[in-house]
Amino acid sequence: MKNLKPAALAAAFLLGSLLCTNAWGNPAQADAYARLPVCKLSADGKRLAVEPCRTAPAAVPMPRRPVPLTLQRMPTNKLAPQVAMPAGQPSTPIETLMRPPGTPTPAIGCTAGGCYDAAGVRHNTGPAGTTITPAGKLCHLQGGWLQC
Repeated sequence: MKNLKPAALAAAFLLGSLLCTNAWGNPAQADAYARLPVCKLSADGKRLAVEPCRTAPAAVPMPRRPVPLTLQRMPTNKLAPQVAMPAGQPSTPIETLMRPPGTPTPAIGCTAGGCYDAAGVRHNTGPAGTTITPAGKLCHLQGGWLQC
């Protein structure tokens, strides 16, 4: 029976069910089954003592097997230690993102001594169309634009 495929096993079960239903439908066969001895195991416990036999009737009320109530505590989970986050690179200032280095900025309020850029930083006039920032950086003055 171990080598049967599931479909063959299901067919055998249905056929056996059908045969049992037909057998119990006949009152004479039901009486014959009732007269059979109750099934018991042989002394060695490997086979039935008497064959054919009938199953034992259910005890009324069915005895309940006491099962001890065992409550086990759940193991306590310890929290993992906090791990320090690795130091990331410093974020880019928003001014740099809005106006990347090297892009021209408008020159505002230019005089003979210098100009102011859009951020309000004073650019002093340098040689030949250049300006110098307070940090000492050279910027080119082209029309109304400063390019550093």
